[in-house]
Amino acid sequence: MSDARPSLTQLADVVQPAPVSWRPQTVGWEVLGALLVLVALWLAWRGIRWWFRNRYRRDALAELRALEMRWQAEPDTGPAVLTALPALIKRCALAAWPREHVAGSSGAEWAQFLVRNAGHAQHGAQALAPLVREIQYHDAQALARISPHDVQVLIEASRQWIQGHVST
Repeated sequence: MSDARPSLTQLADVVQPAPVSWRPQTVGWEVLGALLVLVALWLAWRGIRWWFRNRYRRDALAELRALEMRWQAEPDTGPAVLTALPALIKRCALAAWPREHVAGSSGAEWAQFLVRNAGHAQHGAQALAPLVREIQYHDAQALARISPHDVQVLIEASRQWIQGHVST
């Protein structure tokens, strides 16, 4: 009688299947992947462009913080801070808009420009209107009579306008 059981010498190794590929098998997934990469690159480009275009805002806010810290350390510098605010806002606007739209504006026309282009900082622009219409033309004695609360309100309004204005 023959032995029906194979011996170990007659057994062959189990054939292993090929490893599963990480590459998608259909073209649709490759197209979707390429689109996602393109969208990610486009968003990164837009973010970098936005960052560089808004550098003037960061610089203006840093200067405003320095003015505010100077005023808080020495409250008698209120008049100097108040005379520096309109110049700071004007430089910020000159960085955002063409020179011919900004440089020649003063008084009521400049106040209207600030309100018109305030974006989501309308409250700040309304508070800045008297600053650019009247305060910038007062002497140091008149500016010294402005209350510390009003100085802080004007600093905060300037901050809101710098952060929130919308350039076209």
